[in-house]
Amino acid sequence: MDTSYLFTAALQLQSPWKVESVDFRDAGDGRQELHIMIGFEAGSRFCCPELGCGETVCPVHDTRERTWRHPDFFQYKAFIHAGVPRVSCPVHGARTVPVPWARPGSGFTLLFEAWAVEMARHLPVSTLAEQVGETDTRLWRFISHYVDEARKLEDYTGVEAIGIDETSRKGHNYITVVADLVEHDVINVTSGKDSITVKRFVGDFMDHNGVPEYVRLVTCDMSLGFRKGIREHLPNAQRIIDKFHVVKHANEAVDKVRKAEGRSNPLLKRTKYLWLRNEESLTELQVETKRNLTRQRLKTGRACRMREVLQDIYADGSTSSEAWVRLHRLCSWMMRSRLEPMKDFARMIRRHFAEIIAYFEHPYTNAVLEGVNSVIQNVKRRARGFRNMDYFATMIYLTCGKLDLKAVTTT
Repeated sequence: MDTSYLFTAALQLQSPWKVESVDFRDAGDGRQELHIMIGFEAGSRFCCPELGCGETVCPVHDTRERTWRHPDFFQYKAFIHAGVPRVSCPVHGARTVPVPWARPGSGFTLLFEAWAVEMARHLPVSTLAEQVGETDTRLWRFISHYVDEARKLEDYTGVEAIGIDETSRKGHNYITVVADLVEHDVINVTSGKDSITVKRFVGDFMDHNGVPEYVRLVTCDMSLGFRKGIREHLPNAQRIIDKFHVVKHANEAVDKVRKAEGRSNPLLKRTKYLWLRNEESLTELQVETKRNLTRQRLKTGRACRMREVLQDIYADGSTSSEAWVRLHRLCSWMMRSRLEPMKDFARMIRRHFAEIIAYFEHPYTNAVLEGVNSVIQNVKRRARGFRNMDYFATMIYLTCGKLDLKAVTTT
């Protein structure tokens, strides 16, 4: 069989396109490259690519030589060459005909781009670029294109419950991530962690058919910036303080008590995690050590018991009215404890009392975002950082968003 016919079939070319020749060329350093020459049948006519003029069949005006990178053929780099025709349209003049194997303006074939986008889910783009012998800037250009195109297809019409959380990008530079708590996917990434981030999210949300007035539940931490943004831009949303953030603040308060007491009591040295972990996470020796320390009537032991009571309130499945009573009693206990970190924590609870109690009526948490954050940190760590926010956001959407990439990489 003629090799040209074989490659024409492999590339799924339709008339009038055809493979004219295939040959290996020396690329230097003992390496060879596969070069596929594509042409079209003499006398062929093509449709004008302008919108509304696609039915007009026009003669070829001239051709422009173009080259595209194709997926490797075994161990050989592969390239497609073609003289791209320009048609002579009576209405629009000379116009370049789009080729079926590549996007207009791209230096890569559709197959190469689809493969690279899928690989970018699992490899840093810089590593992928090194493996294929391209610059990462060229890869980022089309990866961002496909992620943006896939996001345009996203429809947030029925989204009613969302979670908002921030994570660090580099140093004290933060990004805010918003997730759909029902579908468990990231729907927005924006820079910052103040009320403006909520405003930017709402703008993007509306661009995807989301209705801010229909959002009824928002889980977040105790950030005053998020609180202000939700109040201003999601008017009908009930704010729920994420229970994991509440327990995190309790752990921080317990540890402050331990540090203060540890300055005068050597028994508390190297016992941090005895007080911060649940007993089921400790070894038998650690549990016994903790119980022996508790018998010493330590301030840290009292603070730890307060934290455990808080966890019991969350774990017992209390109704909102029961939780209100139990949490109120806990705050009173902490305020009488003469432990300043616990008193500060009680004041924090009282400032956000309604939003904390709201969890017991609508038991949503930011567990989805905690899982997303671990993926984000892993992506950031393996890439050793990102040059700009746009690249970072693109990778978050690619790895944590449920984007329909096949819909845009196969067209």
